Amino acid sequence: MNLLEYATLKIRLFGILREKMDSNNLIISIHDTSISLKKLRKYLEELYPSLGLNEINFVFAVNKVICNEDIHVKSSDEIAIIPPISGG
Repeated sequence: MNLLEYATLKIRLFGILREKMDSNNLIISIHDTSISLKKLRKYLEELYPSLGLNEINFVFAVNKVICNEDIHVKSSDEIAIIPPISGG
């Protein structure tokens, strides 16, 4: 018997994304032990269209480091979505 492996990811939200979700975090489960940030972006766009992730130029941070979308993340990673920051 082959059991599916999965991971639970906690994703921290900032700025407008936090306001749109009325929450600091998203908790999602994936059907694998890791996922690329590129696939995670697409998954989040489908799961939470109200976030408008396809409309803003946000970045991912993994373990407090800004990362490109080729990196894979797992449940032990600290994942954050950081929208553009404005101010003076």
